[in-house]
Amino acid sequence: MSESLQTRLYRRLDEAPRAPAIAFLDRKGRFRWWSVEEAWAKAAAYGAGLVERGCGPGERCVLVLASDEECAFALLGAFLAGTVPLLVAPPVLQQSRHSAFVANLEHTLSVVRPRVVVAARPIEPAAPDTVTPGELAAGGAAPDRATPAAADTAALQLTSGTTGVPRVCRWTHTAVLAALDGMEGAMELGAGDVCFNWTPLYHDMGLVNNFLLCLTSGLPLALLSPTDFVVQPALWLRGLHDTEATVSWSPNFGFALAAERVRDAEIEGVRLGHVRGIWNAAEKIHVETMLGFHQRFAGHGLALEALKTNFGCAENVGGATFSDPRGPFRWEELDLTALHRDGIATPVGPDGATVRVAGAGRPVAGMRIVIADADGRPLPEGEVGEVLLDTPSRMSEYLGDPQATEEAFVGGLLRTGDLGYVRDGELFWTGRSRERITVRGKKIDPSEFERILFRIEGLRPGCFAAFGVADPARGTETPVVVSEVQDPPGRPLPEIAADIHQAANAELGLMLEDVVLVEKGTLAKTSSGKRRHRHFREVYQNGGLAALHSARK
Repeated sequence: MSESLQTRLYRRLDEAPRAPAIAFLDRKGRFRWWSVEEAWAKAAAYGAGLVERGCGPGERCVLVLASDEECAFALLGAFLAGTVPLLVAPPVLQQSRHSAFVANLEHTLSVVRPRVVVAARPIEPAAPDTVTPGELAAGGAAPDRATPAAADTAALQLTSGTTGVPRVCRWTHTAVLAALDGMEGAMELGAGDVCFNWTPLYHDMGLVNNFLLCLTSGLPLALLSPTDFVVQPALWLRGLHDTEATVSWSPNFGFALAAERVRDAEIEGVRLGHVRGIWNAAEKIHVETMLGFHQRFAGHGLALEALKTNFGCAENVGGATFSDPRGPFRWEELDLTALHRDGIATPVGPDGATVRVAGAGRPVAGMRIVIADADGRPLPEGEVGEVLLDTPSRMSEYLGDPQATEEAFVGGLLRTGDLGYVRDGELFWTGRSRERITVRGKKIDPSEFERILFRIEGLRPGCFAAFGVADPARGTETPVVVSEVQDPPGRPLPEIAADIHQAANAELGLMLEDVVLVEKGTLAKTSSGKRRHRHFREVYQNGGLAALHSARK
């Protein structure tokens, strides 16, 4: 029998049935540990329900479920049965004026052609083979142990869909296991580690870097609903303490949200000295956010060395690079003009116009990084270009899209669409190639606005879009910022817009063409929490944004 996810999952059941496997925290922080045999038995009922509906080994199922206990057991049950799952964020998490949930799901179902769709409530477009988790869990005897081949499909994963309809990545068992082995080594995971995760299971950070990594390697995994985290971020800190977790994950916005909103009374008695690694990934890593998070919780024993960084993408299963597991993450002070105008990462001192860029770590074992120009030619150290990966854990294809699959590779290397540079073997991530704003030769990544907007009173943190609009008369692009405001904003909208104009000019040297303030819920993100800058550029240009206030210069 060849090595697969199933062989590792069943090996854990055979070797350590009574070991703690998984726990679920409720909104009061209460939890209990499920043993391996308890969790596997619970999940097997879901697997049996899939098999009874003709969705056995090699067949595909789509789970449109919130990232909670029910989802976790349905997902584990699918793997135990050898079914190929694809997780889709439910519509309640994607509601907004500009949500494309229905169109995206319709496209996804047409590409995947699942035998079964599992959803907690009726969904659009309606699928005749839709069942609820409760109906699924009423299955009979546990399914036979699946024995897929290493080259078979292990799972499917949606891309973030920041620039259009999400594509479906197909992952083989070989690729997934290579990713899990690489991450386990890069993080130096051991028998004493416990993982705490609040990132959604329908994102590859939650699915691979937490769920699959822990359940196959023997690490106890504590799960908190991402919705509960956003409402009460103190649950993350208390959970790290109460579960004695040593490692955790979060996108950059989670660090910022916790540092901003957690009150002292909520974490009284919390100690974090046992935490050895919290990895920041999935979006641009801001040095200021990381340092602010450490400053906020250092009094609770959090060490600076515990803050880590990571880079990855759905096309490459799991994480590609990891910062030093035994030391603090790296960052550089760069000349702002040289970086934005020339694409050269020139280290400078604290004087003058500078920008901090966080390192995302070194590649895992078996991985090689190449920084290339627009024609695919390798660039020297310190020059910004597209990040290409020579990787054993890459996807096999975009399901049903051979042209996009062909375009995703160049010279046998995986194109990530991300920009960065390498210094002393470490990757420094600087942005997305297709989202850059070019103003008179100066190239700005939209993520540069996050640190500026986060400090402006009246705005919803992290809820913005920034893009360039072509100006033929000037022969360049003119930058536009759209941001949601708090409800109520607490101060006049013209005053908020004026602060945005002033901050962009002072800190980025940019004269904004327009600042548009919109109501809460307007700027829907992808299911993985990424901003859709290019999408909202089209909405803006088509007059589709309902502005509360517009401040053109």
